[in-house]
Amino acid sequence: MSNKQYAIDELSELTGFSRRTIRYYIQEGLLEPPAGRGRGGFYYDSHLNKLLQIKSLQEKGLSLAAITGLLKAGESRADNYLREIWVKYSIVPGLEFNISRDLEQKEGKAISEIIKIARALLKEKEVNE
Repeated sequence: MSNKQYAIDELSELTGFSRRTIRYYIQEGLLEPPAGRGRGGFYYDSHLNKLLQIKSLQEKGLSLAAITGLLKAGESRADNYLREIWVKYSIVPGLEFNISRDLEQKEGKAISEIIKIARALLKEKEVNE
């Protein structure tokens, strides 16, 4: 099994992280320094995989501090660190719907319809009073 080598520009392109961010992660101890020195430094698949893991954890809502703690602790699962993300919809003053982001992504059209109906019902009630 070969261990591919990457220049920092390749690593940046493959992960979506800027070169500056990659260097910051090295400085903070999230990522091992490159092999070699200076401009001749190169990165391995292990660097790529770690950066992809960081990106995945960020997409799940973890802060960089939580990711740092998780990676430095050597844990392989982030389930205990994940926070549930909620989206708030204001219907009228004093009434809002809080919907989990997962549900909103799955059922976006239906949720929009529910909100429209709720607003219409409350407006209709105001008119009739």
